Amino acid sequence: MLYGYILISCLVLLLLGYSIGRRIGIKEGSKKARSHAVIELKLDYYHHKKCPICANNRAPTEEEEKIDVPRQRNIT
Repeated sequence: MLYGYILISCLVLLLLGYSIGRRIGIKEGSKKARSHAVIELKLDYYHHKKCPICANNRAPTEEEEKIDVPRQRNIT
């Protein structure tokens, strides 16, 4: 009977440790995702010259790329 109580208490402690660790992991993951999203937006702007604020997704023409003409925002 004593071994049954020890086994049940070990399983309860294992389950408790798993649930606490999972909650801590989810919190850390959301913090990392928020910081990673900012970096991704900056890299996207740097590589593709796509502004994340005004969402100007129009691709530059060949002439604009050659002479580096600033693009206008499309207001619709």
